[in-house]
Amino acid sequence: MRRRSTLAALLLLTAGLGACGTLGSLESALAARRGEAVFPGGRYWREARTEPALMQVHVLELDLRRVRLELTAGDPSEGREHVAQTPSDYVRRNGLAAAVNASYFTPFKGGTQGGDDYYPHAGDGADVSGAAIAFGRQVSPVEPDEDERVNAILCIRAARATIADGQDCGGPVDHAVSAGPRLLANGQARSFEAFGQAYGETRHPRTAIGLDADAPRAWLVVVDGRQPGLSEGASLNDLIAIFDELGAEDAMNLDGGGSTTLVVRRGPEPVVMNSPIHTGVPGRERPSANHIGVRLAPPARP
Repeated sequence: MRRRSTLAALLLLTAGLGACGTLGSLESALAARRGEAVFPGGRYWREARTEPALMQVHVLELDLRRVRLELTAGDPSEGREHVAQTPSDYVRRNGLAAAVNASYFTPFKGGTQGGDDYYPHAGDGADVSGAAIAFGRQVSPVEPDEDERVNAILCIRAARATIADGQDCGGPVDHAVSAGPRLLANGQARSFEAFGQAYGETRHPRTAIGLDADAPRAWLVVVDGRQPGLSEGASLNDLIAIFDELGAEDAMNLDGGGSTTLVVRRGPEPVVMNSPIHTGVPGRERPSANHIGVRLAPPARP
């Protein structure tokens, strides 16, 4: 079980508090370390790192007792599984608390620097790579030969989320999304040798999700990249190290590159928390086929 980093942090905080280290002081120190409460059940923080490379790491920690994860509903109106939209529009249209981009998708064209010759634009049709389920309905089928990176699936049943190998959750679910590669399985780092020696070490903008097996927690992690002087990006091995520090037991990579975006609702409007790099323009959001959304859970009945 990957609790070493969390336990070590607790011990260091306790020692630092010394004689004046009350339980309240310890809780305050932990809260500061875990960032800002941006909505009930959600805490956000940003870390500026210089080792092992220059990177801006954005973390949204979620308490799954207080929020629910969901996937973008299918929309075949443009002849494909989804109609592309930016994460900001997805949050705005669906009354969500937060969202990140999710699946790899096709057709795709990255476009020229700062240009509009990319695909899909908002409103264009797009298909996701691998199995996807939204609101209990199969949006995309199992596609084992579509993309070799897609070797894991996030399965969501109410407040319970799990990550499994392959593209099958093994039973009915509310939502599911395939992506990959898988980063952690039961606390153990996965190897990327099958993808080539350099695959796990190449740095790009990244989006990923991690789960805690011991408590109802999830982490949405976004790392900016391709922006010299701000953030080089993260390798898959860097992501493993980040999730290890957070205490995750399971984790999987999602679509990255110019798609990498984290949006949080701040007041009435969604706010982009990171620096996306669609068409090489810092801050420009890419329309994506689907997203992982965060919705506030209904209050418990008395």
